[in-house]
Amino acid sequence: MGKINIDLSKLNSVINKAFDVAVEAQAEAFQNAIVSDIWEWPRETLRQNSDVVSSPRDIYDTGELYDSLVISRTTNAAEYTWEADYAAIVHDGATTKSCTELPARPWTKVGLEECNASVIMQQQLNKYL
Repeated sequence: MGKINIDLSKLNSVINKAFDVAVEAQAEAFQNAIVSDIWEWPRETLRQNSDVVSSPRDIYDTGELYDSLVISRTTNAAEYTWEADYAAIVHDGATTKSCTELPARPWTKVGLEECNASVIMQQQLNKYL
């Protein structure tokens, strides 16, 4: 009978490379959703960067939200967190004390719809193995 030898170190390295590519692709999809002019807004706004914007618009403004992305990666999982103080308000929406409605702009939902990380990982595994 034949014998099959598997180099587990090489296999794990390939899996990690493929996972890294998928994690980065998903991060890019999330960030692309932030900078895309797809978000409805009920009024015209003067932004901190001096742009006057209406709807649809992006949710980039000063770049603080965009730049606040932190990716925590373990062996088999990745967690994406936007650490800007107002990230949850932008993502989930809110009502201010003066009863002004701030609509939700769920960029993670859009990013997940735009990027299939499992397909990307499979493509990378096929490429490396």
